[in-house]
Amino acid sequence: MKKVKPCTIKLGILISLLITGISCTRHLAKSVEDNHQGSNYYSETPYTNSSADLEKITHSVKKVNCYATYRTYVFGENSTVTLKDLSGENLLEKSMARVDNNESVSGTALAIYYDGERIALLTCAHVAVFPDTLINWSEHSDLQSNRYIHSISFKLRQQLYIRDIPAGGPIQVLASNIKDDIALLGRTLQQPATVTDVFGYPAGHSDKLEFGNFVYLVGYPVGQLMVTSGLVSLPSDPKANFLTDAPFNEGFSGGIVLAVRSDAPELELVGLGRSVSARTSYSLKPEKQIHEYTYNPSVPYSGNIYVNEEKEMNYGITFVVPVNRLRQFYNENRQLVTGQGYNLDKFFGSGE
Repeated sequence: MKKVKPCTIKLGILISLLITGISCTRHLAKSVEDNHQGSNYYSETPYTNSSADLEKITHSVKKVNCYATYRTYVFGENSTVTLKDLSGENLLEKSMARVDNNESVSGTALAIYYDGERIALLTCAHVAVFPDTLINWSEHSDLQSNRYIHSISFKLRQQLYIRDIPAGGPIQVLASNIKDDIALLGRTLQQPATVTDVFGYPAGHSDKLEFGNFVYLVGYPVGQLMVTSGLVSLPSDPKANFLTDAPFNEGFSGGIVLAVRSDAPELELVGLGRSVSARTSYSLKPEKQIHEYTYNPSVPYSGNIYVNEEKEMNYGITFVVPVNRLRQFYNENRQLVTGQGYNLDKFFGSGE
């Protein structure tokens, strides 16, 4: 019998392994592609490099600060004052005290329109719209008939500030929907500006999202520009919020949610981060927070005590306003918005 040289055996094995390896690689690549067949958006971390696109997009994502001043009239726990009893002349006379206080909120907005004279941004309503009147009802009220007022607050003024947009007139709320938490903001510039960053990617279709689709979130949690990611849960009809497990913190409201198309691949706007699930708890606090650091707990406290409201966030349950609802909102308010000089048809695809 003719002997086979050892080197021949090794070479044959090597060739066989290389062929097998190539076959496995091709099969793996085909499997990744097969996972996205029939799906509009990726359900895994996209293997395309989105870093350059995300960095470009961050320039159109803006930090928003909103401040409001309220005048509050306090009537007390045992008040029997109703709305019918109040008028502009007797508010101070009937109240126990009058207090002016400031409220503030920070969030995120997306620049979606710019024509050299005007700029428009998209955000959540609770970031940019404070209620005109706030009423706290007395716990002694008979809710069936007598609604007794514990305190009533009236908004005196509100100011919006958005960083890194051209100077101009006051930032105005062009249209808003408190229930669905959507607002469009606009500013008329003092003089034509030549350059500003506007979101240059398509508004997608949130009704095409599926369980497990991969999304990016871009916004200003706690005032810091961040990009994070998560997976989609509970995709549903265009009017309902969908969920993602992406991290969410204060300041992220109005932050954009992006998905990657499986056929392009290309980033698309699929929603706005709205809120996170939270639990509210109450605790008793001294009159000033500074007492927490200087007061000796072994000495009985005799000062005023106030109720402090604390919210504990349930991270990983983030509510998102779907882009289909944003598009519907614009179509509902199109006449109002265009009447103020802002035509956003190109971005929203009006009439689709």
